[in-house]
Amino acid sequence: MQKALIFSSFLCLNVTGCDVFESSKSQIEAQYLSQHQELKTAIETIREHGLDNISATAKSGSVAACVATQLEGDPMGALIAVEGALQDSVSLENFASTIESLSEQEISLESIPQLLRQGADTVNYLRTLLSNYELSELQQQSKQLMQDSYNKSQSIGEHLRMLIEQCETTKQ
Repeated sequence: MQKALIFSSFLCLNVTGCDVFESSKSQIEAQYLSQHQELKTAIETIREHGLDNISATAKSGSVAACVATQLEGDPMGALIAVEGALQDSVSLENFASTIESLSEQEISLESIPQLLRQGADTVNYLRTLLSNYELSELQQQSKQLMQDSYNKSQSIGEHLRMLIEQCETTKQ
């Protein structure tokens, strides 16, 4: 009887996910942003109104204008719209290879399981980037990103934080 109770508890815990033991990326991101209030305000505004809108309307010299400029100048900058992206641990190199492996053809039923195996976040990131770029343009930009002096083992979250923290340090 006790074995059945322990087994069912273990099974239930596995089904509900690991958030019981660790914070989600969104919660960790919220904690990070609470320590960087100006960046938090800028990112919340960008997520609410869009990167293009903020870059066009933000007051020159403001943190929001700086953040928008930094993100617009980077191929992965559009990922700021995805909640939790600032804490994502997916390596840039792996994500760039996923982008390069996509073909010009529409995503077929055969390719969907492969994308889903890589994770829902990857699919969400691809959807976000493809709403801003054509696939060929995105592939070229990701290839250029990997050829530049960026740390290839750097994660998406580290990369985005590096971009926006430049605005915080120039303001101080």
